[in-house]
Amino acid sequence: MPATLERPATKTRLDAIQAQIGELQRELQALRGAEPPRLILPELHAANGRIDAAKVADFMAVPLKRLSVGLGLNYKAVHRNPSSESFQEALKPVKRSLEILQEFFGPRQEIRAWLNTPHPLLDNRTSLATILDGKAFAVARILGCAWSGGGL
Repeated sequence: MPATLERPATKTRLDAIQAQIGELQRELQALRGAEPPRLILPELHAANGRIDAAKVADFMAVPLKRLSVGLGLNYKAVHRNPSSESFQEALKPVKRSLEILQEFFGPRQEIRAWLNTPHPLLDNRTSLATILDGKAFAVARILGCAWSGGGL
């Protein structure tokens, strides 16, 4: 049989096998339950496991002082101990926003571009300006909705 006649049959068989593999993977996932937890952007954590404000500021390309003041934190205290337990509540919505953006966009450059783009749900202000105005929760909420299917 000529090779040209075998190709459509081979492609059809390959497609069928790929569909079976996909179905088996879905079944395995259902049997296993939810995906195991994973840490997104581990580089934003200090050796003690807490979120590090200095690393977050660097990731976002903003001065630590600007981030500290924007989150209502004492800059000198943040500078001395950027992963202090007392800063974690203020840093959580910022880190969560960055995690979701990492899942959406990947590269840090694209995340920064999104943070610096005006958004209609923020009265055409940027997400970065909103975070630095002490409203990181608003950005985290918008991204959380988008992540669950609401769109950006």
